[in-house]
Amino acid sequence: MRENERGSHTGGGWNPTWHSPLDVWTTFTDDDFRLGLNAAQTTLSAIAELTGARITD
Repeated sequence: MRENERGSHTGGGWNPTWHSPLDVWTTFTDDDFRLGLNAAQTTLSAIAELTGARITD
């Protein structure tokens, strides 16, 4: 179900670079990638906090 929803959003024009000449790595800046990394770190940190996960030696 989630995949169908993602496909309809992307195919419906929600992603302006989807299958266009802009849909290449060189279009995006380091800041774009840092934003994505920051979002991933924040999400994983929240999940770890909620589940009580800890790093052990």
